[in-house]
Amino acid sequence: MEMSGEAANLSPPRRARWGPWTTIGWGIGVVIVMMITQTIGATLYLVWFKLSYPDRALPIESIGTNGPLLTFAFLISTPFVLAYLLLPARLAHVSFADFYALKWPRGRDIAIGAVALAIVLMISGLAASASGQEMPEFMTQTFATARAAGMIPLFAFSFVVLPPVQEELMFRGLLYRGLAPAIGPAPTIALTAAVWSVIHLQYDWFFVGEIFALGLTLGWIRWKSDSTLLTMMLHATINGLALLQMAIGD
Repeated sequence: MEMSGEAANLSPPRRARWGPWTTIGWGIGVVIVMMITQTIGATLYLVWFKLSYPDRALPIESIGTNGPLLTFAFLISTPFVLAYLLLPARLAHVSFADFYALKWPRGRDIAIGAVALAIVLMISGLAASASGQEMPEFMTQTFATARAAGMIPLFAFSFVVLPPVQEELMFRGLLYRGLAPAIGPAPTIALTAAVWSVIHLQYDWFFVGEIFALGLTLGWIRWKSDSTLLTMMLHATINGLALLQMAIGD
């Protein structure tokens, strides 16, 4: 018995989104992939360093602020993270761009996002000055070691571009898509901002609080614009300004 032309052309059912618990499971998987692949990248750097400079020792205590090592970690990690993030979209029979809301934002949303970001950064800058906060040692040391190794271009790429791509796809892409319909946009924005700030514990608590405020802002912009591409652009802007601050302050 032959199928009718209409039935033969039916595509697999499209799953609009994963449920909240499955989404959290996918998110945990992203973290695991990040940890494993970044560790592999860091290990490859240590092996390369040992082979290239057999007479030089790399102090264990300085590994966490070693700019070249972190650059290797992100460069190795990103392709694997992106490949993993492709899976929930493919299994849901949704294009990668649609699943992660990778659409070009409207000019009005770009302007609103830029103004909101500027306000948050201005307030946090005033609070930092009033409380006597200095640039985190993590930032100054990673920049200094990357410059000493002649790796500033690669370091800039791995610092300004790669983390926004990975983190926005995970937090304002995967997690927002799966959690917002279940618990609402506002709780989702607060939850993803909190988790996002927690993974930045290499900074002092003041700056973790600043990251939380930025996470709330990016989540609000994601909700308002329905564009993760816009939050990537703003996140990259934040990191670019931080890199400029490192270069000026170094």
